[in-house]
Amino acid sequence: MGRYLLWRKASMTYFRIACALLLLALVPFRGTAEIPVQASSAKSTETTLAGTAEAVQEIQASPEIQEVQENQEALMPDAFVEEDLSAIEALSETTVEMSLEERARICQYDIPMPWGHELFEKYRKYYLSATGRKILANVMQRAVPFLDYIKAKVQEYGLPAEIAYLPFIESAYSPFAVSRSGATGIWQFMQNSIKGYGLSITEWVDERRDFMKSTDAALKKLMDNYKALQDWPLAIAAYNAGLGAVTRAVSRAGGDKDFWHLYDNGLISKQALDYVPKFLAVASILRYPELYELPLPEAPSMQWETVPLDRQVDLRLLASKAEIPMETLSLANAELHYTITPPVDAHLLKVPADKAEQVRSVLSDPSIPMVRYEVYKVIQGDTLTAISRRYGVSISMIVKVNPGLNPDRLKIGQTLMIPLSLQPLQKSAAASTTAVQHTLYTVKKGDTLYGISRQFGTTAKAIAELNGISLNSVLSIGQRLKIPAK
Repeated sequence: MGRYLLWRKASMTYFRIACALLLLALVPFRGTAEIPVQASSAKSTETTLAGTAEAVQEIQASPEIQEVQENQEALMPDAFVEEDLSAIEALSETTVEMSLEERARICQYDIPMPWGHELFEKYRKYYLSATGRKILANVMQRAVPFLDYIKAKVQEYGLPAEIAYLPFIESAYSPFAVSRSGATGIWQFMQNSIKGYGLSITEWVDERRDFMKSTDAALKKLMDNYKALQDWPLAIAAYNAGLGAVTRAVSRAGGDKDFWHLYDNGLISKQALDYVPKFLAVASILRYPELYELPLPEAPSMQWETVPLDRQVDLRLLASKAEIPMETLSLANAELHYTITPPVDAHLLKVPADKAEQVRSVLSDPSIPMVRYEVYKVIQGDTLTAISRRYGVSISMIVKVNPGLNPDRLKIGQTLMIPLSLQPLQKSAAASTTAVQHTLYTVKKGDTLYGISRQFGTTAKAIAELNGISLNSVLSIGQRLKIPAK
């Protein structure tokens, strides 16, 4: 009995050593939903192992271990004890050296990862290849202006942290992305899917491209999906395929609300079947980029503020006065169709947080014009459509800044104020404050711009510019064209 107790004491002591080694091995990889796992470089691995060795030496120097070592000869002949200690020693060896896959699996995820799933692992392997890593790095560089905002909103809504990486699959974080089916913006909303989510599309804006409003809309939509389906992979599939389609798939599955059951039985669209494993594979990597030694974006993260406007503003003028790169303002306010903000009582302009005070100062100075205009005198044959095309502004924009203007009845010599939201698309001599001499020509059957230009001794380009049309425009019989004077 005394020998057994001594063996048990030795076993428990070795087990404590093994547990200590396990804890030391796991410390660098322990994480929470907020703190990413840190990848071990060669130097940090060496430090960790050195720390492990010191801890082992300290434990081995304890009186209990000394007692075990003194009685080792008496204990080891027992085959049962020998096998038990060998197993404990094997455990201590395997816990120090962990594979990348093992480290990934002990990381904390809000959405359970389908480790071992064929398609999931296939995508992980691809994105961890040299080509895949380049794609990840490029897209995450593009995400820099928006990712912090999206992460904060995901946390605010109480959604899984992995959701912040869904735009990687949707649009590669581009607010200007448009799919073949017309889905638009970072979150790829279709025009018929925005109802009830606070997004609008007008002549002035397409709020599917507004990274703030579309993020709110997308997260609300995902919350609605989850409330209906009670399964995050299914909710994500519904974001891609539509809630109705996924709900019908669940019905065909006998009410089983488990994405992987639907996957295994082919009860959901092939696109959604591919979409969810691909997203989860990307999220499993991007959630802990340091673990995979992915290059982090070189640009610092960006913080934004919204500034309410009480007048229309030309972004080019504001960028110049507030010393903000025009590209930054355009990207942040991608919802605008023009470089001029809408004529509404209060439009929220998004600006870098560190420039917000400067922007407010510029806007509060009434002596600084925020919209540029050109004076245009109507000549014979002019139409508002041709003028709007020539200057790259909408008809409604011209009407807005010219009170009392009748778009269908322009008068020769009438003066118009043209807001210059863009450089004139087709600059012509007619776009000046003085009239230009020209001849009117009525298009006949078989006419082309090139044929007409030769007939009048001018160029097709000159005729196209004067009439606000392109060189490839199809002419209509009876159409009236202005021909520039020689």
